Parts: sequence; C-alpha cells; structure tokens
Amino acid sequence: MSLSLFRERTFVLAELISFIVGYALFGEVTFLPLYLQVVKGTTPSQAGLQITPMMAGVLFSSIVSGRVISRIGKYRLFPIAGTALVTVAMLLSTLALDTPLPVMQAYMALLGLGLGMVMQVLVLAVQNVVEFRLIGVATSSATLFRSIGWSVGVAAFGAIFSNSLHTSLEALLPPGAQMPPSLGPQAVAHLPAALHDGYPHAFAASMQAIYLVAAGGAQSRSGCPGC
Repeated sequence: MSLSLFRERTFVLAELISFIVGYALFGEVTFLPLYLQVVKGTTPSQAGLQITPMMAGVLFSSIVSGRVISRIGKYRLFPIAGTALVTVAMLLSTLALDTPLPVMQAYMALLGLGLGMVMQVLVLAVQNVVEFRLIGVATSSATLFRSIGWSVGVAAFGAIFSNSLHTSLEALLPPGAQMPPSLGPQAVAHLPAALHDGYPHAFAASMQAIYLVAAGGAQSRSGCPGC
C-alpha cells in the first residue's frame, strides 16, 4: 500500500469509517446466532437461517443505492441515511428473553439496509479521490480496514460480553457455590438449578450491553467525507 494515499483526507477518513463499521457492527453481529441458540433454543442451522433478513437487507440496499448513485451522480446522502438506519437498528439492545423473533428480524433487516448503504459507498468514495493506477489498492484497503475493525470488534465485544455474563451469573450463585471454570454446553447442563434457570436471562442481559456499546460506535460515524 502506497503511503502517499494517506495524504488524501477523504481516503484517510473513509478508511477510518471502514474500521468503525467493522468494529461497531460486524463485531456485535457475530453474537446474534449465539443469542438465538442459547436464548431462543434454536439449532446452529436454524440460527443461520433466521439472520437472513439482515443479509437480504445488505444485498437490497447495496443494489438500490448503487443504481440511484449512477443516476444522480451523488452519494453523500447514503452513508448518512445508512447511519440513521443502523442507529435505529441498535434497538437490538432491548433484546430480552421474551422478544418475539419477528421483531428481532425487523431490527436485523434495518441493520442490513444501513450496512448496504455505507460499505459500498465508502469504496466508491476512495475510488474517486485516488489516481487511476492506485484504484485497486484503494479498493482493497477499504476491505482491509473493515476486516481489522471486525477482528478488534469481536475481541472487544467478546470481553464485554464475557465479563457481563460472568457478573450476572455470580449474582445468581447460592452462598458458598463457585462458578465453573468453563460454560460450554455440558457445563451449562450441570449448573445448579437456580443458575441453570437464570442463565438465559443473564445471557440476554449481556447481549444488551454489547448493543449499547455498538450504538455509540454507530452514532460516532458521519456522512461520507469530502463528498
């Protein structure tokens, strides 16, 4: 990657937003299938199918926004609208044990629509500000920074989730009882009755902490710079 690219303000800001997209959004999206499996009791295959609205939203908004941009020649509006949709979708922070699946999938669809309006427009922004010979590097750099943000987000949200879950479960322990060293499927099945019954509630509450942090990350983004 040519360091001269970082002299361009739009390129730098677009890569920073790509990083935040990966951090604030993809990090917490990773935990949706876990929520569906633990709290809703679905299988891994069913959980994968149940997040289809989010992926359909990404596909739909990417196609539509691309066609509209081709017609009007402007793209600043789409990252702004996408950010607004993502912020609304962070109502996923209200997930609870009794949250209906259709409501959850509606939030997923909004999240996907917002993602589709942001990710591809950032690529378009950097392609329009670099020299022709550097278009390939600029395009791949957007994916690189998004992937780095994804890795950091998964690690950070994983730490937040684990700490919140551990704290919630400790509060449910009977006097003198100790937390198991691991909480895999077999360990959860052999938890004390009070802890076993309260595990789904603690899991859902820990998910809320992830989405609240992600909502702050989504609100920190702005419209496409330099458009």
